[in-house]
Amino acid sequence: MKNRNPSTRRATIQRQLRLDGTVSVESLARELDVSVATIRRDLTLLNDEGSIQRTHGGAIATVTRGADQAFALREQIDRDGKRLIACGAIELIEPDQTLFMNDGSTLLALARDLVASGMTLTVATPGINIATALSENPGINTYLAGGLVRHKTLGTTGDFVEHMLSTINADIAFLATEGLSVDEGLTYSYEADAKIARIMHAKATRTVVLATERKLGQRDRITAFPISGIDVLITDCRHDSQVQAFRNLGVSVVVVTNKEPIKNNFQMVPAQM
Repeated sequence: MKNRNPSTRRATIQRQLRLDGTVSVESLARELDVSVATIRRDLTLLNDEGSIQRTHGGAIATVTRGADQAFALREQIDRDGKRLIACGAIELIEPDQTLFMNDGSTLLALARDLVASGMTLTVATPGINIATALSENPGINTYLAGGLVRHKTLGTTGDFVEHMLSTINADIAFLATEGLSVDEGLTYSYEADAKIARIMHAKATRTVVLATERKLGQRDRITAFPISGIDVLITDCRHDSQVQAFRNLGVSVVVVTNKEPIKNNFQMVPAQM
């Protein structure tokens, strides 16, 4: 039966946003049994009221803090690719391991998958959003690296963070990056981010970089470490020409796809020696 009551329908949309943080026009139309045009009008009205924020194809919840809002907007960029990359990353993890996870929306996607996995783990991260998400699983012992909170990212930085991370021995360091290029390696906009990545790499047995296709071939201001320091690259890039150079330097490449089944939906491409 169609939901013909606009106020009830919009209340349902807002409730869904509070639960999930984001909604799509298509899923709302199916759930509420109304047309896509009706949902678009509802979202436009709620956006004009300031209670939600429209995005391409849907909406995200309106948040009061600038850092939260900026992070939510970054989550929408390459969203499907980040989810696929998280699925590939979780396949490399075994129960009871110790993990590093630096800051970023790709790592937040992995954190949500880890919560759903039910695995027992120990995780150290400077990402406040990541630590908050991981806290939903009581089987995950989460260490939030304490330091100065950056207002734009809700990540921590500074000497306290670096000292804490340098005392932990991890099995895998999962690192997101601003840019990844053969010549410049793993790069970041800020020296503090590069230093955190450098420490995590040095204190972990394996280093796994998570990078969407958009990040490959890009470079930012500060290099954390060269390509030779990466054990595994997980990416949604299916253009062999773009990843061949990384394989040639000894990096194992996991190319994730959106093919069914969802579980194990990635291809491990061995490094060429």
